[in-house]
Amino acid sequence: MDHELSRFRVGLFVPGLFGPEGRPTPDRETVTAAHDVMFAEAAAGEEAGFEGLFVGEQHGRTETLFPDPLLLLGILAATTQRVRLVPFCHVVTLWDPMHTAETLALIDQVSHGRLTYAPGMGYHPGYFRHFGLNEKHRLSRFTEAVEVIKTAWTSTEPFSFAGKRFSYDNVFLTPKPYQDPHPVIWGAGQSEAAIARAGTYATGWCGDPLPLDRDVFMRQTDAFRETAQANGVADPKVVLMRNGFIADSREEAEALFAKHYIDEMRFYFDYGIFTHDPRIRTREDVTVENLRSALVIGNADDCIESLEHFRDEFDADYVVMRFRMNDGPSPERSLECIRQFGEQVLPTFHADLSTS
Repeated sequence: MDHELSRFRVGLFVPGLFGPEGRPTPDRETVTAAHDVMFAEAAAGEEAGFEGLFVGEQHGRTETLFPDPLLLLGILAATTQRVRLVPFCHVVTLWDPMHTAETLALIDQVSHGRLTYAPGMGYHPGYFRHFGLNEKHRLSRFTEAVEVIKTAWTSTEPFSFAGKRFSYDNVFLTPKPYQDPHPVIWGAGQSEAAIARAGTYATGWCGDPLPLDRDVFMRQTDAFRETAQANGVADPKVVLMRNGFIADSREEAEALFAKHYIDEMRFYFDYGIFTHDPRIRTREDVTVENLRSALVIGNADDCIESLEHFRDEFDADYVVMRFRMNDGPSPERSLECIRQFGEQVLPTFHADLSTS
C-alpha cells in the first residue's frame, strides 16, 4: 500500500448489504452465503490491484448481513497481504472508545500496519436506538471518542479522562498499534461542519458517493484542507467514494447497474445527506440522467476518463469504487466487474504499485 498517497489511488468498497430495504429476516444459509460473497470480493479486489479495501457499518436493518466493520477488518487483516484496510466509516459514537482503540490496534498489528481509520458521527437514528443511546449526544460522543482513541494509542503511561460521555481512571492500552505513532486517520461526515471538523483530527477526509456540484464540493474540501494545514498537516488528502460499473459498453453497464443505484441514492436522499449538490432538491430529481456525472460507469475508456475527471477537476487524491448495491448486480457479475476493472482500468493509475 501507498502510506503517504504519493500518487492518485483507487480502492474497493466491499458492501455488507444484501437485498432491498426491509427485506424479511434472512436465514442462516443466506447470511453465510453473503459472507462468502464479501470474502470473495475482498480477495478479488486485492488480486485485481486495488490499493485498499473499505467496509461500512449499519445496524438493525434486515439487509445488513455483516454489521460490524471492525470484526470484518480483523478477518481481512489475517486473509490479505497488501491492501490498505479502512472502515468507511466506523460509527465511533456507538462504541466504547477504549474498546475501539484496543480492537483497532490489534487490526493494525495483525495487518502489519495496513489500517487506516475513518471515524464518523453517524446519521441514522435507528443505530443509536439499536444500542440504547441518545442521538442528541452524538457530537460530544464523537469528539470525546476520537480524543480517547488517539490518547490511548500514543500514551506511554496510564492516563485518565473525564468527559461528558466517557470517563476513565488510570487506564493504559496495550498492545499499541503497529504504526508509529498511530494509524492514519481520515475523517468522515458529509455536512459542511463535519468536513471542516475533520481537519482538526485527521490527515484526510472521506466523501460519500453522492452527487457533486464542483463549486460546493471545492468550497467544502478547501475548508477541510485549510483547517488540517492549520493543525499541522502538510498535505491533507481528499478521498472520494464513487459508485459505478464496468462492462463492454456504457449501455450495458447502465442496464446492469442503474436501477439498483437509484434505489439506494433515494434512500440516502430521504435521510437528508445530499449535501454536495444543491441541484438535487426532490426525490424525483434522483434519476440516472441527473446523477450520471457522479458515476464511474461504462467501458474501460469511460471509467478511466471519469476517474481522471474526479482526480483533476475535484482534486481527489483517492477514489473508492463500489460496484454492488444492496439489491444488485448479482455477486457473480460484481466479481466479474472487479476483475475487469483491475485488468482494464487500474493499470492506468497503479502501474507503479506492487501487487505482491
